Amino acid sequence: MQIYRASILICFCAVLCHAQATNADQALLNQAREKYDAPFNRNLQSFDCAVEFSWKQHFTETPRVGDEGTDEELEKLIQPIRNRVAVTRQNVTVSSGLTEDAEHKLPHGGMAEGLLEHAVQKSLYTWLDAGTNSILPGPGTPVSFEQSPSGYKLSFRAQTSDVEMILAPDMRLQRASLKANQSDHFEISFAPGPQGFLLTSWTMGEDGNFEPGNRLIYSYTYQTVDGVELPENVSVVRESHHEVWRYKLSGCIVKTSE
Repeated sequence: MQIYRASILICFCAVLCHAQATNADQALLNQAREKYDAPFNRNLQSFDCAVEFSWKQHFTETPRVGDEGTDEELEKLIQPIRNRVAVTRQNVTVSSGLTEDAEHKLPHGGMAEGLLEHAVQKSLYTWLDAGTNSILPGPGTPVSFEQSPSGYKLSFRAQTSDVEMILAPDMRLQRASLKANQSDHFEISFAPGPQGFLLTSWTMGEDGNFEPGNRLIYSYTYQTVDGVELPENVSVVRESHHEVWRYKLSGCIVKTSE
């Protein structure tokens, strides 16, 4: 009987300790999430901005491939295009103001315009992970926090993969990787903002290859529009193709919920 009671007591203590540890981990996760600026998790519904981009400046940093058009075509037909981008919680939509037929009639079928649209979309979709705070695991996700020399190690399961994140002592996310494949990871940096940490750079490997020369590097600076921190100057570096895309968002219109 004494052995039976002792076993029950040990099991009860184990369950209680596990519950306490789970509650502590959830509290830390909530604390971490609250430190990040996620305007789409507050009252931001959408924003719409003009895209300022210089093809002349672009080709001082990026080699010409030959299918973008001649200097004269770029200057007279493509540079005057006034692109705008609309961003919601789910979508990034770039519009040239031209019909699809008109775009196809541009030099080389509108290749240059298409490349620019893709760079803007890709970089702002990446930013949306911060704008919706979907980088960190969602509230209630089973997680495990461990203190480490650099701050914290956060472990959790995402679909069928085990993920490990490294956070600084102030809860700034620094890098993340799949436990099974440490080479398949990303590095990330944040800066303090009026509403919390703002994403300033995100570096990932193309096709899971994080070696120098095979990385995608996104960088962001910010502007305040109607009390919302939005990207202002954005750059995309694609090392494998020696491409650098730099653009500015201006004249932004913000829509918020009442």
